[in-house]
Amino acid sequence: MNHQFRIIILGENQTRLLSRILILLNRKNLKMTHINVSNHHNINNAQSILDLECNEEQLIKVTKSIEKLIGIIHVCFFKKKEKKTNTRENSWKKIDFPLATS
Repeated sequence: MNHQFRIIILGENQTRLLSRILILLNRKNLKMTHINVSNHHNINNAQSILDLECNEEQLIKVTKSIEKLIGIIHVCFFKKKEKKTNTRENSWKKIDFPLATS
């Protein structure tokens, strides 16, 4: 059963590092739903955030192979929370206001 996971990768600020990560994910046939890359001007590090749909076993294998790449500082991942199917009930809150009478 596929779940949604978020991987946060901290590495050196190199374009080829991101391309190596994307090639690695493509070889494993993992579905990416979101990619966000940000770099800090003062520090020569880049932070990449990837959302994936895969099994937990596949995710552990991929994170281990990403950690082995040269230029990677830290990799962490977590499971994204599942959204409720009926969000209309939770989207508003009932508030009773007294009627203004004059």
